[in-house]
Amino acid sequence: MLEIRRLEILHRFATCGSIVATAVDLGYSPSAVSQQLATLEREAGVALIERTAHSASLTNAGRELVEYASVILNAVEDAQSRMRAHAGTVLGRVDVSCIPSLAARLAPHLARLQDHHADLTIVAHQTSGADAAAAVLDRSADLAVIDDWSDQDNPPAQGLTRTELRREEIVLAVPADHPEAGRSGPITGAALRGLVQEHTWLSAPVGDPTRIAADEYLARARVEPARRWEFQGLHVLAALVAAGAGIALLPIDVAADSVDVGTVTLRPRPYRRVLAITRTATQHDPALVICLAAAREALAG
Repeated sequence: MLEIRRLEILHRFATCGSIVATAVDLGYSPSAVSQQLATLEREAGVALIERTAHSASLTNAGRELVEYASVILNAVEDAQSRMRAHAGTVLGRVDVSCIPSLAARLAPHLARLQDHHADLTIVAHQTSGADAAAAVLDRSADLAVIDDWSDQDNPPAQGLTRTELRREEIVLAVPADHPEAGRSGPITGAALRGLVQEHTWLSAPVGDPTRIAADEYLARARVEPARRWEFQGLHVLAALVAAGAGIALLPIDVAADSVDVGTVTLRPRPYRRVLAITRTATQHDPALVICLAAAREALAG
């Protein structure tokens, strides 16, 4: 009989790519991981790992067993989730990942949950929107809170559930004393092109989902920034706008956090959606349910 915990270690090995990385991820020693995988090979009766002096990789049989392991682990997680729902038990560990711009709003609500549920452990950490879905799918996170600036509603990957927590307008952020700040109507395309050419454009680095969406919006408006500064983090961009360093596309709530940032409405109006990503198999687990409810409360209104 194949042991479930060893199947989970094999699954983590497939995700992490090495025995050392798997050990770090699980909090084991590399020798313990290696021993567990060797025991699993004896249980399976076939080589699962191809080892060399400096590396280890899955064999064909190992890759096939990883696929079965994914199905088995999902079924076990679903069963446990439903049993905990029947018992109404809030316990265990929930790993929550969140993009930095939403962390300050989410954190107090999660902290209060731990104060009220002694058997609940919430581990919160930063994520990027680009990596969040994969992290939930491979069980590095149980709940990911991200934003999506795209204007397409692509379905989530199989095994994931996506919940919209908030929808808010994206605006052009300018220094508060800028002549366009607080104008009554949306800015025209020609005026936007003039502003972008006149000022330093502030954006996330290449590859960031917000950068991709913002650049696509500029391209549709036939705008190409003459000067660009790149920084990670929406609040960092807002602080640079407030300091008079340039202008940027920002969610209206982020821009409104600083009295030194003014906003200009755009036409067409872009929006960002704040999304929660969870595994479908955990959706009945009371611990996950209350964490999701806390995220919804934190980001409502």
